[in-house]
Amino acid sequence: MKGSKREHTDNTFIALVDIFNTWLQYVGILILCIMTITVFVAVLSRFFIGFSLSWVEESATFAMAWICAIGAGLTARKGGLTTIEIGVMWLPEHIKRVVAVIAALISFCIFTVIIYYGTEMAIIVNSQHATTIPMLTMFWVYVAMPFGVLIMFVNTLIHTVEVVRGGAAK
Repeated sequence: MKGSKREHTDNTFIALVDIFNTWLQYVGILILCIMTITVFVAVLSRFFIGFSLSWVEESATFAMAWICAIGAGLTARKGGLTTIEIGVMWLPEHIKRVVAVIAALISFCIFTVIIYYGTEMAIIVNSQHATTIPMLTMFWVYVAMPFGVLIMFVNTLIHTVEVVRGGAAK
């Protein structure tokens, strides 16, 4: 039903998620830049001054976890993670859509499990602190996984809705 209130609401939700995704891209870029600069400064510090910044390696590892989580979540928006390539490319378009929906439903089950247990794990390690960054609890490192998978869930849902509406199934 073109022009229906439900379609308008769906399109508004998709637009809001796309705005959030754009914001997340900038956050990911910012994290990557900060990580690159701190690692570069640490290498220069160690090479020229002989002084090692002990917290840089651990913080770079944590930053990379967040970059990967954000990147995976954003990749799901275009169906880049839950695609089945072998054999599907020769199928008719309407069958490709059915396969895409089935793959998405399986993915939603997996995403739900990861979000649940990832959140549980983040809560469990909340009292533990990073070795070289004592003010940082491990919660903030572990919560990257359920956060990224939640973004994957939402973006996969939107991609699946677009495929069902007639978009190209990947």
